Amino acid sequence: MSVLLGIELQGSTVSLLAVDRKGTVLAQLQEPVSVPFQQWWGIHPDERVRSVRALLQHALQEGMIRPAAVAAIGISCESSLVLVDAEMEPIPPRALNWQELDPVATLPRQVLRSTLASYPSILRGLHCVFDLQDWLRYRWTGAVATTTAFAWNIGLSSSRSPGQRWDAEELQQLGLESGQVPPLMPGPHKIGTLAEELVRETGLPRGTWFCGGGTPQAARLWLAAEPRPGQGIVLLEPDGATLWRVGGEPKSTDSIEDVIPSPYGDHWYHREAVEVADPRRGDTPIADVVHDATSIDSEQSWSVDRESMVVSADFGAPSRAPALLAGVGLGWYRDLRPMWRKRCRCGSLQQWIDQSIHDEGSPDVETREQT
Repeated sequence: MSVLLGIELQGSTVSLLAVDRKGTVLAQLQEPVSVPFQQWWGIHPDERVRSVRALLQHALQEGMIRPAAVAAIGISCESSLVLVDAEMEPIPPRALNWQELDPVATLPRQVLRSTLASYPSILRGLHCVFDLQDWLRYRWTGAVATTTAFAWNIGLSSSRSPGQRWDAEELQQLGLESGQVPPLMPGPHKIGTLAEELVRETGLPRGTWFCGGGTPQAARLWLAAEPRPGQGIVLLEPDGATLWRVGGEPKSTDSIEDVIPSPYGDHWYHREAVEVADPRRGDTPIADVVHDATSIDSEQSWSVDRESMVVSADFGAPSRAPALLAGVGLGWYRDLRPMWRKRCRCGSLQQWIDQSIHDEGSPDVETREQT
């Protein structure tokens, strides 16, 4: 049996999921981190690499994953910034005084511009501008590349081909040369294979691919519902409910925060409204949309029409999207329609509740399956 691994770096947790070709979750493991991923400027990026590596080693040592079965690894990671010097080492955040950043000005694109303006000497020795997931892939594979999501999130994506090309004029204004940004890989393409050191340490096969990814939010939106034009998805997040819709390329007037590139690379998600009806508060759910949530409080009561409220297949659970996108990168799913119509079908809230009750009432079973 071939297995896909999905790594998610979100909030205060690093997650690892193993799924098979059918999308069945075979193993999952989560560990807290001391510094939330939103506070990426407050920790050395190699600390994140060690956290992910330790989690993988834990899963392997516990027998949760059979190393020889792993075919590819996918990742989703909250947007961040890693500046890499001429020795291909990350410039420590403390050397850039990032710990002194104003908390309201810590978007990666803001920090990139303020850092280059405050430390012009950095440009002379700057080899590359990375996202954290790019850095992790480089450490594991030696491959230098980035994704549509990073180019868009740092505001250096060409307006003519959003997310597909770097904007030469924007780079020039920052003093960056084209060789100081990584090649862009739209969608979940295969980027690099595991380095020999990782193969020896983990027992994972030579030739295990590490694929491109996106942000956790984009990954959840992608898997929540088949991306037909106009499809609505309500994300139930800790600070409220937000409505997103599938659409085309952004306009020049669209703000970066209001548009998310799909990790698959063929469509975009547009934020239509914030603070929409939140069923967790008893609000009547919006009709004709799919609801998705990373987690749901075990004490949550639902005073809504449970049969009419539609929820995603991963509602209230870690997303399988990073792993399944790696399968897309391998070419396993050339026709994606069965992804949503069979492997990850939406259902009613009542079906989700019934399944949750069934899972809680089942006799003790091995929760860490060996793949």
